[in-house]
Amino acid sequence: MKQKQFRSSQIKQLSKNIFSFIQKGKTILFNRITFQQEYLKNTSSAEIEKMVRKMEQKTPETRFFLPQTKKFRIEITLNCNLNCEYCIVFKNNLAQLNHSMTKNTAREIIAFYKKNIHEGSLMITGGEPLLNWPVVKLFISKIKDPIKIFTNGTIINQDIICTLKQNRNIRLMISLDGRRTENIMRKSSNGKEIYPLVIKNLKKFQQNNCNLGITCLCTNKNVDKLYEIVKFFTREPKVKFLGISFPHYISKNLNNEIDLDIEKYTDSMIKIFDFALKNNIYIDQLAKRFSPLITRRFRFYACKLVGEQKTFYPNGDQTLCTKIDSLKNHKKYNLKYFESKIPINNKFCQKCPAIGICGGGCFWDGIMRFRNGVDERECILNNNLLDYFLWKIYFAYKKREDLNKKFRSLIL
Repeated sequence: MKQKQFRSSQIKQLSKNIFSFIQKGKTILFNRITFQQEYLKNTSSAEIEKMVRKMEQKTPETRFFLPQTKKFRIEITLNCNLNCEYCIVFKNNLAQLNHSMTKNTAREIIAFYKKNIHEGSLMITGGEPLLNWPVVKLFISKIKDPIKIFTNGTIINQDIICTLKQNRNIRLMISLDGRRTENIMRKSSNGKEIYPLVIKNLKKFQQNNCNLGITCLCTNKNVDKLYEIVKFFTREPKVKFLGISFPHYISKNLNNEIDLDIEKYTDSMIKIFDFALKNNIYIDQLAKRFSPLITRRFRFYACKLVGEQKTFYPNGDQTLCTKIDSLKNHKKYNLKYFESKIPINNKFCQKCPAIGICGGGCFWDGIMRFRNGVDERECILNNNLLDYFLWKIYFAYKKREDLNKKFRSLIL
C-alpha cells in the first residue's frame, strides 16, 4: 500500500514556549520545553488563550549544566585502506594522519576510563580501526561497558569474529551507503569497488551471531532511493540497527559534489519512520529526535563534545574535536564557545518550536557551513519531523495506545 504524503500543519507561536499545530480542524498545543501536548477541537479562542497561559505559567526555567563525562571516543588509527570520496578524515587536514595508537597509550586511556567513568561507553573509530586490531582487542578485553566500533567492513579474520561473538557488549557498525549502485562513493585505495567484499564479510559476521549495525551516509547520489535502501538493509543483510546521516563539511570538496538536498532527506526520513515502527527497526537519527517527546527529556545538544564525551588522538592527546583542531584559529573554539551555541543558549534558535528535540547538529558543520554556530540543515529537518511526530503521537493517544509500547523501537 502506498503511503500517504504528510501535509504540514499550520504552525503558530502563541506565547514564548507554546505553539499550535493545526490540521483539518484539529489543534495540538505544544510546549517546546516540557513537551506537554493538549488536543483541541472546536475550542473557542478565549479557551485556547486561557489554556496557553496556564501551560506557559507551568513552564520551568530551563538551563544547561555541563554533564558528567560518560563516553570516550577513541581515534585508534588515522590510517585507512580505502579512498572514499567524502571521507571526513582524509578530505580534511587532520593532525596525526597515518598514525596509530600503541598498546601503552591504550593502557593509559583504559586506566583513566576505569578511574573516572561509571556505566559509560566507548566509541572506537578511525581511519579504519580494524587495521589496528591488537589495540582494539585490548580495549575490548579491559572494558565491559557498551562499545561501538565503526568500520568499513573490509577486514575480517577468525580472531575478530570470535572476539565479537564472545563479547556481547560490542556492536560493529559497518559503513554501507545502499545497494551496489548506491555504494559507488566508497572505494578501495586503488579505486575499485568494495561492495561485494563488504556484503560478504557482513554475512560472515551475521552467521557468527555478532552484534551489527549499518551506518549509511545520505548524499544527493542516494537520497532519492533512501526508503528502498532502508528496506534493503532490513530484508537482505537483515540488519535492524541503522544510522542514516548526512554529509559533514570537507575542505577538499572543491566542486561541492558531496552535498544533500535536506528537504528530500527530510521527506524520506518521515516515510521511513512508519516503516521502522512497523518492522521494529532502530534508526539513530529518528530515535534521538523522537524520544524527547515521549520521555520528556530535553535534548540540549546533538554533539556530545559539550562535556559528555572525551576524544583521544592516536597518541593519547585529548581534544574536543579533531576536525575543529585543523582550523588555524581552533583555540577560540573552546567549551565555553560550544555551550553558547547549543540551541537553548543560542539567539538564533530562540523562536524555534523544535528547540527541545534538535541539539543543534554538528558543531564542525555549524562553523564551516553557517554563521550561527549550528548546522542549519537541522532547522528544516527538525521542524518538519516535529510536526509529523506530534500527529503520530496524537493519533496513537486518540486510539488509547500505549505510547511506550507503540514507539518502543525509536525510544532511547
